Amino acid sequence: MSSVSPTLVLASTSTTRLRLLKSLRLPVSVVKPEFTEIESSEHDPRQTAILNAAGKAQAVVPFATDQYGSNVVIIGSDQVCCLPTGEQLHKPLTIDNAIAQLSLASGKQLTFYTALTVISTDCEVVSTVTESRVSMRTLTQDEIRSYVLADRPLWSAGSFHAEGAGLHVIERIETDDINGLYGLPVLKLLSILRDLGKLPALLID
Repeated sequence: MSSVSPTLVLASTSTTRLRLLKSLRLPVSVVKPEFTEIESSEHDPRQTAILNAAGKAQAVVPFATDQYGSNVVIIGSDQVCCLPTGEQLHKPLTIDNAIAQLSLASGKQLTFYTALTVISTDCEVVSTVTESRVSMRTLTQDEIRSYVLADRPLWSAGSFHAEGAGLHVIERIETDDINGLYGLPVLKLLSILRDLGKLPALLID
């Protein structure tokens, strides 16, 4: 294990993922990945999530190593939401799409697959997927529209947030790590960093 703490690089502009890492008291830098996410029913949801997480992480390797040197750990993550039929619900991007997705999800149990890829610059690559299940309330169209307009979940798979106002549309959550549902499986990440000997020293005020 190196005596020098590695630089953690988050391959994402997600404010939620950044907040989760900062809450761990870990030093982290952010690099926007130049990567187009896959949204295809040709892949099963686990594979879709892993391909996207790995693609994001790989996309920032050249810049991260050039900017921060050789002792770098890059973190990529992606989430896919599925209906019981297996249909994948991606980021809605528009209000109308969000309303349509929540109408499909009403009264159903959704499965979220959150993939994590960790790349260290000594060529270690580790990928994993966690699952969370969310049972949605049976919602009226007025409830759906009111929620979407209030919370604007346009960049969230499934068209709702799993915290805050999003709790109005949720009946039950089943998960081993609520952070995975938020977009970054923190417990898995910490375990991988420990196994690789790449867990940085905690920040102390």
